[in-house]
Amino acid sequence: MKLQGLILLLTGLVFTAGPDLISQTQHSVDDMLVSTDWLEEHLSDSLLIILHQGMKTEYEKEHIPGARYISIFDLLVENEQGLRHELPDEQQIEQVLRSYGINTHSTIIICYEDGNAIPWASRLFLTLDYAGLGDQVAILDGGLTAWKKEERSLTKDVPAFNDGKIDIRIRENVLVYKDEVLANLHNDSVIMVDARPPERYYGTEPDPNSSRSGHIEGAVNIPFFSLKNDDHPYLFKTRDELRRLFEDHQIQAGTTLITYCGSGIWASPVYFAARLLGYHVRFYDGSFQDWGKDESLPISKSKF
Repeated sequence: MKLQGLILLLTGLVFTAGPDLISQTQHSVDDMLVSTDWLEEHLSDSLLIILHQGMKTEYEKEHIPGARYISIFDLLVENEQGLRHELPDEQQIEQVLRSYGINTHSTIIICYEDGNAIPWASRLFLTLDYAGLGDQVAILDGGLTAWKKEERSLTKDVPAFNDGKIDIRIRENVLVYKDEVLANLHNDSVIMVDARPPERYYGTEPDPNSSRSGHIEGAVNIPFFSLKNDDHPYLFKTRDELRRLFEDHQIQAGTTLITYCGSGIWASPVYFAARLLGYHVRFYDGSFQDWGKDESLPISKSKF
């Protein structure tokens, strides 16, 4: 084929590929944590899906235009070992995501209702990351609280949508299990991060998820609430503040983090923040409820 003919053919392909293909690059997530300005600018994007995480009664009163209500409990199960807040199997995850109208090329923004919902929104991010969608997902910094404080548009209208068409790709390396945690307790390049409040970390307050108190031996303590902005707890700390927080616990570039809590919810914001900062991070979904019930596994009540 002559060069001129090839150029004409390629030009024709670009303009006949259809709006979905062309818009894929236009609707990509710029960052894992997006601003209210970014979201308002992209509200009309055809591939954008906003998932509202919070109480349904509050969602029904007002929400960001186009936002779809989601319950994180649709994506949490109790497993055969009696562990709460575990990830469902691949089939259930895929079915739930389809029910929310998520497609293969969707850009997904998670909007949390207020600062109290940050752990649940982060757990949703973790689930989507595990499902292979992490590069297409972001959290709205400040959530609905920031959106309302800035007097941006709100609605009571519930959007109509069809079931999505998506085949997820599970990323097994997101998760870690207790045998692997045990094998890395004395690995200097791996740091366990306990996201519970200090009282539970030190064992001065019992953890209802376990008959034993304390923390996984060698773990450092970064409570989930310490990731929030000190003056405006509906916002995350800045990246520089988050990095200093991690570095204060000897977490440097090249370190692998394994984050856990009591039952896998409070550890989710730490997982999200670590991903945001570019750390290699994995998630112990069984968390202390799994570790603590095994009397053969070491626990401590002293600082790392």
